[in-house]
Amino acid sequence: MEIRRRKISFQVIFLFITFFLDGIIKWSFFDNINKGTFFVVPQLMLMALTMLCVRMDDTRLIIIYGVIFGLSYDFYYSGLIGIYTVLIPVILYGIDHYKYLLASSDFIYEISVYFIVLVVLQTFVYLLERLFQQTTTDFLDYVTFTLGPTLLFNIVMFFILYVIMARICDWLVKYRRESR
Repeated sequence: MEIRRRKISFQVIFLFITFFLDGIIKWSFFDNINKGTFFVVPQLMLMALTMLCVRMDDTRLIIIYGVIFGLSYDFYYSGLIGIYTVLIPVILYGIDHYKYLLASSDFIYEISVYFIVLVVLQTFVYLLERLFQQTTTDFLDYVTFTLGPTLLFNIVMFFILYVIMARICDWLVKYRRESR
């Protein structure tokens, strides 16, 4: 039990590091870029959650991570409380529910899952912000100036960080599976 708690705490620390890297990247690099027409939303925490979810077997722990980090994302970055708190656990549950379709997790599978997750999350965030009148941008401008640059940046980051993050996630999850 001691090893399991330690590994879960390492997973949480890993997710918090990616959570804060989202903010560091956004505020240090994109503060000047996002004042124009393009708006980029870094989603490294979502990348880490997706990669852990693909590798983990514990559905309950995946949902707990989704709620905790969705709520943290709402409090720290979002203007509306509840958007990420609901969307991230639902998306992670969907990944967990359908990951049995492919037996192994490889690069192509993970990048396609991450791409779909990014599109779904960002689109639902836009639709909810539109519903609550937090934005007046029409859908085509959103796709052109926010969704496109966000997808491009996050997919490039996925290519750059895949090997490192995959090894970290494999170590965290593989060790947990052996300790059961």
